[in-house]
Amino acid sequence: MACVLPVSFNERGGEALLHFKTHLFGGLFLLLISSGTVIEAQPVTIEFDVGVDIAINNPVNHSQLSDVDADGNLDIVAVVGEPGVDSVMIVMLGDGNGSFGPAINNPILVNFPWSIAVADFDEDGNVDAVVSDLINSQFSYLRGNGDGTFSLEPRLIPGWGGGNPQIHAVDVDKDDHVDLVAPDFFGSRLLVAWGTGIDDPIDSFEGITSVEVTGFPLSVDVEDLDGDGNLDLCCGFNSGSGGGVATVLATGNRTFGAEQRVVGGLVGSHWSVQAVDLDGGSPEIVTVSEADGFLGIYPLQAGIPQDPGLIPVTNSSRQLDVGDLDLDGILDLVVRDPGDGDFQIFQGLGGLGFQAVLEIDGPAAFPAVQLVDLDEDGLLDIFAGNYSALTVSYYRNTTQAGNVFIRADVNTDGSTNVADAIFLLAFLFSGGVTPSCLDAADVNDDGSINISDAINLLAVLFSGGGPIPAPVGSCGLDPTEDTIDCESSGASCL
Repeated sequence: MACVLPVSFNERGGEALLHFKTHLFGGLFLLLISSGTVIEAQPVTIEFDVGVDIAINNPVNHSQLSDVDADGNLDIVAVVGEPGVDSVMIVMLGDGNGSFGPAINNPILVNFPWSIAVADFDEDGNVDAVVSDLINSQFSYLRGNGDGTFSLEPRLIPGWGGGNPQIHAVDVDKDDHVDLVAPDFFGSRLLVAWGTGIDDPIDSFEGITSVEVTGFPLSVDVEDLDGDGNLDLCCGFNSGSGGGVATVLATGNRTFGAEQRVVGGLVGSHWSVQAVDLDGGSPEIVTVSEADGFLGIYPLQAGIPQDPGLIPVTNSSRQLDVGDLDLDGILDLVVRDPGDGDFQIFQGLGGLGFQAVLEIDGPAAFPAVQLVDLDEDGLLDIFAGNYSALTVSYYRNTTQAGNVFIRADVNTDGSTNVADAIFLLAFLFSGGVTPSCLDAADVNDDGSINISDAINLLAVLFSGGGPIPAPVGSCGLDPTEDTIDCESSGASCL
Protein backbone atom coordinates (compact mmCIF):
# COMPACT_ATOMS: atom_id res chain seq x y z
CA MET A 1 0.00 0.00 0.00
CA ALA A 2 1.32 3.41 -0.92
CA CYS A 3 0.82 6.22 1.53
CA VAL A 4 -0.04 9.58 -0.05
CA LEU A 5 1.46 12.37 2.03
CA PRO A 6 -0.53 15.56 2.36
CA VAL A 7 0.87 18.71 0.79
CA SER A 8 -0.47 20.69 3.73
CA PHE A 9 -2.71 20.38 6.72
CA ASN A 10 -4.22 22.63 9.33
CA GLU A 11 -3.48 22.42 13.00
CA ARG A 12 -5.76 23.17 15.92
CA GLY A 13 -4.51 23.11 19.48
CA GLY A 14 -1.15 21.86 18.27
CA GLU A 15 -2.56 18.58 16.96
CA ALA A 16 -3.02 17.86 13.28
CA LEU A 17 -6.58 16.98 12.31
CA LEU A 18 -6.19 14.19 9.78
CA HIS A 19 -8.79 12.14 7.94
CA PHE A 20 -7.92 8.82 6.36
CA LYS A 21 -9.56 7.43 3.23
CA THR A 22 -8.70 4.55 0.92
CA HIS A 23 -9.06 4.65 -2.84
CA LEU A 24 -8.36 2.08 -5.53
CA PHE A 25 -6.09 3.63 -8.18
CA GLY A 26 -4.12 1.72 -10.79
CA GLY A 27 -4.69 -1.53 -8.91
CA LEU A 28 -3.29 -0.07 -5.68
CA PHE A 29 -5.06 0.91 -2.50
CA LEU A 30 -3.95 4.41 -1.58
CA LEU A 31 -4.19 5.95 1.85
CA LEU A 32 -5.12 9.62 1.53
CA ILE A 33 -4.35 12.00 4.36
CA SER A 34 -6.17 15.31 4.07
CA SER A 35 -6.99 18.28 6.21
CA GLY A 36 -10.19 18.22 8.22
CA THR A 37 -10.62 21.98 8.21
CA VAL A 38 -10.95 24.68 5.61
CA ILE A 39 -8.12 27.15 5.15
CA GLU A 40 -9.34 30.72 5.49
CA ALA A 41 -8.45 33.31 2.89
CA GLN A 42 -6.53 36.41 3.88
CA PRO A 43 -7.65 39.75 2.44
CA VAL A 44 -5.70 40.99 -0.54
CA THR A 45 -3.52 44.04 0.14
CA ILE A 46 -5.05 47.05 -1.63
CA GLU A 47 -2.41 49.34 -3.12
CA PHE A 48 -2.36 52.54 -5.19
CA ASP A 49 0.35 54.53 -6.93
CA VAL A 50 0.96 58.15 -6.01
CA GLY A 51 -1.33 60.60 -7.74
CA VAL A 52 -0.84 61.93 -11.25
CA ASP A 53 -1.91 65.59 -11.55
CA ILE A 54 -3.34 67.11 -14.73
CA ALA A 55 -3.50 70.89 -14.92
CA ILE A 56 -6.87 72.55 -15.46
CA ASN A 57 -5.59 76.05 -14.63
CA ASN A 58 -8.78 77.12 -12.87
CA PRO A 59 -10.54 76.02 -9.67
CA VAL A 60 -12.30 72.72 -10.40
CA ASN A 61 -15.82 72.49 -8.98
CA HIS A 62 -16.57 69.02 -10.33
CA SER A 63 -14.91 66.47 -12.58
CA GLN A 64 -15.58 62.98 -13.84
CA LEU A 65 -14.42 60.48 -16.42
CA SER A 66 -16.84 59.70 -19.27
CA ASP A 67 -16.39 58.53 -22.85
CA VAL A 68 -17.58 61.56 -24.82
CA ASP A 69 -16.19 60.65 -28.26
CA ALA A 70 -17.30 56.99 -28.42
CA ASP A 71 -13.79 55.60 -28.88
CA GLY A 72 -14.04 53.30 -25.87
CA ASN A 73 -11.60 55.37 -23.80
CA LEU A 74 -12.55 57.54 -20.84
CA ASP A 75 -12.18 61.29 -21.15
CA ILE A 76 -11.91 64.04 -18.53
CA VAL A 77 -15.00 66.22 -18.17
CA ALA A 78 -14.66 69.07 -15.67
CA VAL A 79 -16.48 72.31 -14.88
CA VAL A 80 -15.04 75.59 -13.65
CA GLY A 81 -16.76 78.87 -12.94
CA GLU A 82 -17.35 81.41 -10.18
CA PRO A 83 -17.17 85.21 -9.87
CA GLY A 84 -14.09 86.23 -11.82
CA VAL A 85 -13.76 82.86 -13.59
CA ASP A 86 -15.65 82.20 -16.83
CA SER A 87 -17.94 79.18 -16.66
CA VAL A 88 -16.64 76.43 -18.92
CA MET A 89 -17.03 72.68 -19.31
CA ILE A 90 -13.56 71.35 -20.11
CA VAL A 91 -13.02 68.12 -22.04
CA MET A 92 -9.67 66.33 -22.37
CA LEU A 93 -9.76 63.23 -24.57
CA GLY A 94 -8.16 60.09 -23.13
CA ASP A 95 -6.15 57.35 -24.82
CA GLY A 96 -7.02 54.56 -22.37
CA ASN A 97 -3.52 54.51 -20.86
CA GLY A 98 -3.75 57.48 -18.51
CA SER A 99 -2.75 60.18 -20.99
CA PHE A 100 -5.07 62.99 -22.06
CA GLY A 101 -5.11 65.50 -24.88
CA PRO A 102 -5.27 69.29 -24.67
CA ALA A 103 -8.22 71.01 -23.05
CA ILE A 104 -11.32 71.63 -25.17
CA ASN A 105 -13.27 74.54 -23.65
CA ASN A 106 -17.04 74.40 -24.02
CA PRO A 107 -18.74 77.60 -22.71
CA ILE A 108 -21.73 77.22 -20.38
CA LEU A 109 -24.25 79.69 -18.96
CA VAL A 110 -24.41 78.74 -15.27
CA ASN A 111 -22.69 80.92 -12.69
CA PHE A 112 -21.71 78.19 -10.21
CA PRO A 113 -21.41 74.95 -12.23
CA TRP A 114 -21.41 72.09 -9.76
CA SER A 115 -22.39 68.75 -11.29
CA ILE A 116 -22.51 67.10 -14.72
CA ALA A 117 -24.90 64.52 -16.19
CA VAL A 118 -23.54 62.88 -19.34
CA ALA A 119 -25.84 60.83 -21.60
CA ASP A 120 -27.29 60.73 -25.11
CA PHE A 121 -30.39 62.77 -24.28
CA ASP A 122 -31.42 63.44 -27.91
CA GLU A 123 -30.62 59.89 -29.05
CA ASP A 124 -28.47 60.90 -32.01
CA GLY A 125 -25.61 58.57 -31.07
CA ASN A 126 -23.47 61.27 -29.44
CA VAL A 127 -23.42 61.87 -25.70
CA ASP A 128 -24.67 65.22 -24.45
CA ALA A 129 -24.20 66.96 -21.11
CA VAL A 130 -26.30 68.87 -18.60
CA VAL A 131 -24.45 71.07 -16.10
CA SER A 132 -26.26 72.11 -12.92
CA ASP A 133 -25.85 75.24 -10.80
CA LEU A 134 -25.17 75.04 -7.06
CA ILE A 135 -26.96 78.29 -6.23
CA ASN A 136 -29.55 78.96 -8.93
CA SER A 137 -32.22 77.00 -10.77
CA GLN A 138 -30.54 77.46 -14.14
CA PHE A 139 -28.72 74.69 -15.99
CA SER A 140 -26.82 74.41 -19.26
CA TYR A 141 -27.66 71.83 -21.93
CA LEU A 142 -24.80 70.95 -24.26
CA ARG A 143 -25.43 68.84 -27.36
CA GLY A 144 -22.50 66.56 -28.06
CA ASN A 145 -20.81 66.60 -31.45
CA GLY A 146 -19.05 63.27 -30.91
CA ASP A 147 -15.52 64.66 -30.89
CA GLY A 148 -15.23 66.23 -27.45
CA THR A 149 -16.84 69.50 -28.52
CA PHE A 150 -20.32 70.49 -27.41
CA SER A 151 -22.83 73.05 -28.67
CA LEU A 152 -24.76 75.09 -26.12
CA GLU A 153 -28.50 74.82 -26.79
CA PRO A 154 -31.62 76.07 -24.98
CA ARG A 155 -33.75 73.60 -23.08
CA LEU A 156 -36.93 74.41 -21.15
CA ILE A 157 -38.08 72.34 -18.17
CA PRO A 158 -41.10 74.09 -16.57
CA GLY A 159 -41.06 73.75 -12.79
CA TRP A 160 -37.35 73.03 -12.48
CA GLY A 161 -35.75 74.59 -9.40
CA GLY A 162 -32.46 74.83 -7.58
CA GLY A 163 -29.75 75.02 -6.71
CA ASN A 164 -28.81 71.53 -7.71
CA PRO A 165 -25.71 70.20 -5.89
CA GLN A 166 -26.00 66.99 -7.93
CA ILE A 167 -27.58 65.96 -11.20
CA HIS A 168 -27.90 62.46 -12.66
CA ALA A 169 -28.88 60.98 -16.01
CA VAL A 170 -31.03 57.88 -15.41
CA ASP A 171 -33.91 56.20 -17.24
CA VAL A 172 -36.10 56.26 -14.13
CA ASP A 173 -39.35 55.05 -15.73
CA LYS A 174 -37.62 52.52 -18.01
CA ASP A 175 -39.16 53.91 -21.20
CA ASP A 176 -35.76 53.90 -22.99
CA HIS A 177 -35.41 57.68 -22.71
CA VAL A 178 -32.91 59.30 -20.36
CA ASP A 179 -34.35 61.38 -17.52
CA LEU A 180 -32.77 64.04 -15.28
CA VAL A 181 -32.73 63.61 -11.50
CA ALA A 182 -31.57 66.26 -9.03
CA PRO A 183 -32.12 67.59 -5.52
CA ASP A 184 -33.69 71.05 -5.39
CA PHE A 185 -31.84 72.32 -2.33
CA PHE A 186 -33.66 75.58 -1.72
CA GLY A 187 -37.05 74.14 -2.66
CA SER A 188 -36.77 71.06 -0.38
CA ARG A 189 -37.71 68.81 -3.29
CA LEU A 190 -36.42 65.94 -5.37
CA LEU A 191 -36.91 66.48 -9.09
CA VAL A 192 -37.28 64.10 -12.02
CA ALA A 193 -37.52 65.62 -15.51
CA TRP A 194 -38.88 63.03 -17.91
CA GLY A 195 -36.86 62.74 -21.11
CA THR A 196 -38.37 62.11 -24.53
CA GLY A 197 -35.29 61.63 -26.71
CA ILE A 198 -36.47 64.51 -28.90
CA ASP A 199 -33.93 67.12 -29.98
CA ASP A 200 -36.02 70.20 -29.32
CA PRO A 201 -35.77 73.16 -26.89
CA ILE A 202 -39.28 72.57 -25.54
CA ASP A 203 -40.06 68.91 -26.22
CA SER A 204 -36.83 67.32 -24.94
CA PHE A 205 -38.50 66.83 -21.56
CA GLU A 206 -42.21 66.32 -20.93
CA GLY A 207 -42.63 67.89 -17.52
CA ILE A 208 -41.28 67.01 -14.11
CA THR A 209 -42.28 65.08 -11.02
CA SER A 210 -41.55 67.00 -7.84
CA VAL A 211 -41.39 65.20 -4.48
CA GLU A 212 -41.39 67.30 -1.32
CA VAL A 213 -38.95 66.39 1.45
CA THR A 214 -38.58 67.75 4.98
CA GLY A 215 -35.07 69.15 4.71
CA PHE A 216 -32.58 70.68 2.30
CA PRO A 217 -31.28 67.83 0.09
CA LEU A 218 -27.63 67.92 -0.98
CA SER A 219 -27.36 64.53 -2.69
CA VAL A 220 -29.56 62.01 -4.45
CA ASP A 221 -29.34 58.51 -5.88
CA VAL A 222 -31.63 56.25 -7.89
CA GLU A 223 -32.09 52.53 -7.22
CA ASP A 224 -34.79 49.90 -6.70
CA LEU A 225 -34.86 50.19 -2.92
CA ASP A 226 -37.79 47.89 -2.11
CA GLY A 227 -37.32 45.13 -4.68
CA ASP A 228 -40.51 45.76 -6.64
CA GLY A 229 -38.73 46.38 -9.94
CA ASN A 230 -39.36 50.13 -9.96
CA LEU A 231 -36.62 52.69 -9.45
CA ASP A 232 -36.90 54.75 -6.28
CA LEU A 233 -35.11 57.84 -4.95
CA CYS A 234 -32.99 58.41 -1.86
CA CYS A 235 -31.31 61.58 -0.66
CA GLY A 236 -29.07 63.06 2.02
CA PHE A 237 -29.73 66.34 3.84
CA ASN A 238 -27.60 69.21 5.07
CA SER A 239 -26.75 69.88 8.70
CA GLY A 240 -28.95 72.99 8.84
CA SER A 241 -32.03 70.83 8.33
CA GLY A 242 -30.94 68.05 10.68
CA GLY A 243 -28.98 65.74 8.40
CA GLY A 244 -29.86 62.10 7.89
CA VAL A 245 -31.23 60.40 4.79
CA ALA A 246 -34.62 59.70 3.25
CA THR A 247 -36.15 57.36 0.71
CA VAL A 248 -38.98 58.12 -1.69
CA LEU A 249 -40.53 54.98 -3.17
CA ALA A 250 -42.10 54.76 -6.61
CA THR A 251 -45.85 54.13 -6.45
CA GLY A 252 -46.83 54.03 -10.10
CA ASN A 253 -46.26 55.64 -13.44
CA ARG A 254 -43.98 58.59 -12.65
CA THR A 255 -45.38 58.96 -9.14
CA PHE A 256 -43.72 58.60 -5.74
CA GLY A 257 -44.91 58.16 -2.18
CA ALA A 258 -44.11 60.25 0.86
CA GLU A 259 -40.61 60.66 2.21
CA GLN A 260 -39.34 58.16 4.81
CA ARG A 261 -36.56 59.91 6.75
CA VAL A 262 -34.09 58.63 9.36
CA VAL A 263 -31.28 60.62 10.96
CA GLY A 264 -29.77 57.93 13.16
CA GLY A 265 -27.41 60.33 14.92
CA LEU A 266 -25.79 61.56 11.70
CA VAL A 267 -26.76 65.23 11.87
CA GLY A 268 -23.99 66.55 9.61
CA SER A 269 -24.24 67.42 5.93
CA HIS A 270 -24.59 64.48 3.54
CA TRP A 271 -22.91 65.62 0.32
CA SER A 272 -22.63 62.09 -1.05
CA VAL A 273 -25.21 59.31 -0.81
CA GLN A 274 -25.25 55.99 -2.65
CA ALA A 275 -27.78 53.18 -2.71
CA VAL A 276 -25.88 49.95 -3.26
CA ASP A 277 -26.20 46.29 -2.29
CA LEU A 278 -23.24 45.61 -0.01
CA ASP A 279 -24.25 42.23 1.40
CA GLY A 280 -26.02 40.37 -1.38
CA GLY A 281 -29.51 41.24 -0.16
CA SER A 282 -31.43 44.46 -0.57
CA PRO A 283 -29.60 47.76 -1.10
CA GLU A 284 -28.21 49.82 1.72
CA ILE A 285 -27.77 53.60 1.75
CA VAL A 286 -24.13 54.56 2.23
CA THR A 287 -23.26 58.14 3.14
CA VAL A 288 -20.69 60.32 4.86
CA SER A 289 -21.88 62.78 7.50
CA GLU A 290 -19.60 65.81 7.39
CA ALA A 291 -18.34 67.00 10.81
CA ASP A 292 -19.75 63.92 12.58
CA GLY A 293 -16.69 61.78 11.85
CA PHE A 294 -18.68 58.80 10.61
CA LEU A 295 -19.61 56.95 7.48
CA GLY A 296 -23.12 55.60 7.85
CA ILE A 297 -24.60 52.44 6.36
CA TYR A 298 -28.40 52.56 6.57
CA PRO A 299 -30.08 49.16 6.11
CA LEU A 300 -33.46 49.19 4.39
CA GLN A 301 -36.60 47.30 5.31
CA ALA A 302 -39.11 47.33 2.46
CA GLY A 303 -37.31 50.42 1.21
CA ILE A 304 -37.53 52.29 4.52
CA PRO A 305 -34.20 53.31 6.09
CA GLN A 306 -33.27 52.00 9.53
CA ASP A 307 -30.72 53.32 12.03
CA PRO A 308 -27.26 53.15 10.49
CA GLY A 309 -24.16 51.19 11.29
CA LEU A 310 -21.27 53.59 11.81
CA ILE A 311 -17.68 53.47 10.57
CA PRO A 312 -15.28 56.12 11.94
CA VAL A 313 -13.76 58.43 9.34
CA THR A 314 -11.85 61.69 9.61
CA ASN A 315 -14.03 64.46 10.94
CA SER A 316 -14.35 66.58 7.80
CA SER A 317 -14.90 63.69 5.37
CA ARG A 318 -17.46 64.57 2.72
CA GLN A 319 -17.36 62.46 -0.45
CA LEU A 320 -17.39 58.70 -1.11
CA ASP A 321 -17.59 56.09 -3.82
CA VAL A 322 -18.14 52.33 -3.75
CA GLY A 323 -16.47 49.64 -5.87
CA ASP A 324 -14.61 46.33 -5.82
CA LEU A 325 -11.00 47.47 -5.61
CA ASP A 326 -9.39 44.04 -5.19
CA LEU A 327 -11.67 41.96 -7.46
CA ASP A 328 -12.71 39.63 -4.65
CA GLY A 329 -16.41 40.06 -5.34
CA ILE A 330 -16.89 42.21 -2.23
CA LEU A 331 -17.44 45.96 -2.46
CA ASP A 332 -14.96 48.38 -0.89
CA LEU A 333 -15.34 52.05 0.09
CA VAL A 334 -13.28 55.16 -0.65
CA VAL A 335 -13.91 58.30 1.41
CA ARG A 336 -12.46 61.74 0.67
CA ASP A 337 -11.68 64.36 3.31
CA PRO A 338 -11.65 67.84 1.74
CA GLY A 339 -9.82 69.28 4.74
CA ASP A 340 -6.57 67.38 4.30
CA GLY A 341 -7.21 65.84 0.87
CA ASP A 342 -6.70 62.27 2.06
CA PHE A 343 -8.52 59.31 0.54
CA GLN A 344 -9.45 56.68 3.13
CA ILE A 345 -9.77 53.10 1.84
CA PHE A 346 -12.07 50.65 3.60
CA GLN A 347 -11.80 47.05 2.46
CA GLY A 348 -14.99 45.01 2.41
CA LEU A 349 -14.95 41.85 4.51
CA GLY A 350 -18.33 40.54 3.43
CA GLY A 351 -21.76 41.46 4.70
CA LEU A 352 -21.59 44.95 6.14
CA GLY A 353 -18.08 44.51 7.55
CA PHE A 354 -15.24 46.86 6.54
CA GLN A 355 -11.75 47.57 7.77
CA ALA A 356 -9.61 50.65 7.22
CA VAL A 357 -6.55 49.53 5.25
CA LEU A 358 -4.99 52.54 3.54
CA GLU A 359 -4.81 56.33 3.40
CA ILE A 360 -3.67 58.09 0.23
CA ASP A 361 -2.36 61.64 0.33
CA GLY A 362 -4.05 64.15 -1.94
CA PRO A 363 -4.52 67.90 -2.17
CA ALA A 364 -7.16 69.56 0.00
CA ALA A 365 -10.28 69.68 -2.17
CA PHE A 366 -14.04 69.23 -1.90
CA PRO A 367 -15.07 67.77 -5.33
CA ALA A 368 -16.46 64.27 -5.63
CA VAL A 369 -14.37 61.12 -5.85
CA GLN A 370 -14.95 58.59 -8.64
CA LEU A 371 -13.86 54.95 -8.84
CA VAL A 372 -13.32 54.05 -12.48
CA ASP A 373 -10.98 51.90 -14.59
CA LEU A 374 -8.99 54.74 -16.11
CA ASP A 375 -6.22 52.67 -17.71
CA GLU A 376 -8.34 49.69 -18.79
CA ASP A 377 -6.44 47.09 -16.76
CA GLY A 378 -9.55 45.73 -15.06
CA LEU A 379 -8.91 47.52 -11.74
CA LEU A 380 -10.82 50.52 -10.43
CA ASP A 381 -8.65 53.61 -10.06
CA ILE A 382 -9.37 56.80 -8.09
CA PHE A 383 -10.20 60.01 -9.96
CA ALA A 384 -10.99 63.39 -8.41
CA GLY A 385 -10.88 67.11 -9.03
CA ASN A 386 -8.89 69.53 -6.89
CA TYR A 387 -10.42 72.98 -6.50
CA SER A 388 -7.54 74.96 -5.00
CA ALA A 389 -4.77 73.04 -6.78
CA LEU A 390 -6.37 73.83 -10.18
CA THR A 391 -5.94 70.20 -11.22
CA VAL A 392 -7.61 66.85 -11.54
CA SER A 393 -5.77 63.76 -10.28
CA TYR A 394 -5.85 60.04 -10.73
CA TYR A 395 -4.36 57.27 -8.64
CA ARG A 396 -3.66 53.96 -10.33
CA ASN A 397 -4.84 50.85 -8.55
CA THR A 398 -1.83 48.51 -8.32
CA THR A 399 -3.52 45.85 -6.21
CA GLN A 400 -2.51 42.32 -7.08
CA ALA A 401 -6.12 41.33 -7.41
CA GLY A 402 -8.00 38.15 -8.14
CA ASN A 403 -9.36 35.12 -6.33
CA VAL A 404 -7.11 33.46 -3.81
CA PHE A 405 -6.51 29.71 -4.17
CA ILE A 406 -4.29 26.79 -3.18
CA ARG A 407 -2.14 25.52 -6.04
CA ALA A 408 -2.64 21.82 -6.84
CA ASP A 409 -6.03 21.72 -5.08
CA VAL A 410 -7.51 21.05 -8.49
CA ASN A 411 -10.94 19.92 -7.31
CA THR A 412 -11.09 22.79 -4.75
CA ASP A 413 -12.09 20.60 -1.82
CA GLY A 414 -9.55 22.12 0.58
CA SER A 415 -6.91 19.39 0.39
CA THR A 416 -4.30 18.18 -2.10
CA ASN A 417 -4.09 14.46 -2.84
CA VAL A 418 -4.43 11.90 -5.59
CA ALA A 419 -8.05 12.90 -6.15
CA ASP A 420 -6.72 16.15 -7.59
CA ALA A 421 -4.49 14.25 -10.02
CA ILE A 422 -7.44 12.09 -11.09
CA PHE A 423 -9.60 15.21 -11.55
CA LEU A 424 -6.90 16.87 -13.65
CA LEU A 425 -6.26 13.80 -15.84
CA ALA A 426 -10.00 13.41 -16.44
CA PHE A 427 -10.20 17.04 -17.55
CA LEU A 428 -7.22 16.67 -19.88
CA PHE A 429 -8.00 13.33 -21.50
CA SER A 430 -11.53 12.07 -20.92
CA GLY A 431 -13.90 15.03 -21.04
CA GLY A 432 -13.96 15.65 -17.33
CA VAL A 433 -15.24 18.78 -15.65
CA THR A 434 -13.25 21.96 -16.26
CA PRO A 435 -11.56 23.06 -13.02
CA SER A 436 -13.28 26.11 -11.55
CA CYS A 437 -9.86 27.46 -10.60
CA LEU A 438 -7.49 27.04 -13.53
CA ASP A 439 -4.66 28.60 -11.53
CA ALA A 440 -4.93 25.73 -9.04
CA ALA A 441 -4.67 23.23 -11.91
CA ASP A 442 -1.52 24.94 -13.22
CA VAL A 443 0.57 22.88 -10.80
CA ASN A 444 3.97 23.91 -12.16
CA ASP A 445 2.89 27.56 -12.67
CA ASP A 446 4.01 27.77 -16.30
CA GLY A 447 0.85 29.53 -17.46
CA SER A 448 -0.72 26.51 -19.13
CA ILE A 449 -2.51 23.32 -18.12
CA ASN A 450 -1.27 20.07 -19.63
CA ILE A 451 0.13 16.63 -18.80
CA SER A 452 3.21 18.14 -17.16
CA ASP A 453 1.00 19.49 -14.37
CA ALA A 454 -0.38 16.03 -13.65
CA ILE A 455 3.14 14.54 -13.75
CA ASN A 456 4.42 17.18 -11.33
CA LEU A 457 1.56 16.59 -8.93
CA LEU A 458 2.00 12.81 -8.96
CA ALA A 459 5.74 13.24 -8.42
CA VAL A 460 5.08 15.37 -5.34
CA LEU A 461 2.56 12.90 -4.00
CA PHE A 462 4.51 9.68 -4.64
CA SER A 463 8.21 10.24 -5.27
CA GLY A 464 9.39 13.27 -3.37
CA GLY A 465 9.06 15.70 -6.24
CA GLY A 466 8.49 19.37 -5.80
CA PRO A 467 8.17 21.84 -4.35
CA ILE A 468 4.87 23.09 -5.73
CA PRO A 469 5.05 26.84 -6.49
CA ALA A 470 3.15 29.25 -4.26
CA PRO A 471 0.49 29.60 -3.11
CA VAL A 472 0.68 26.26 -1.35
CA GLY A 473 -0.26 25.38 2.20
CA SER A 474 -2.48 28.44 2.52
CA CYS A 475 -4.66 30.52 0.25
CA GLY A 476 -3.02 33.24 -1.79
CA LEU A 477 -2.87 35.03 -5.12
CA ASP A 478 -1.01 33.83 -8.19
CA PRO A 479 2.41 35.56 -8.06
CA THR A 480 2.90 34.97 -11.80
CA GLU A 481 1.21 36.96 -14.56
CA ASP A 482 -0.33 34.65 -17.14
CA THR A 483 -3.45 34.22 -19.23
CA ILE A 484 -5.29 31.81 -16.95
CA ASP A 485 -7.33 32.76 -13.93
CA CYS A 486 -9.24 31.44 -10.96
CA GLU A 487 -12.99 31.85 -11.33
CA SER A 488 -13.75 30.14 -8.01
CA SER A 489 -11.68 28.36 -5.40
CA GLY A 490 -14.73 26.61 -4.02
CA ALA A 491 -14.51 25.42 -0.43
CA SER A 492 -10.73 25.83 -0.37
CA CYS A 493 -10.66 29.49 0.59
CA LEU A 494 -13.97 30.48 2.14
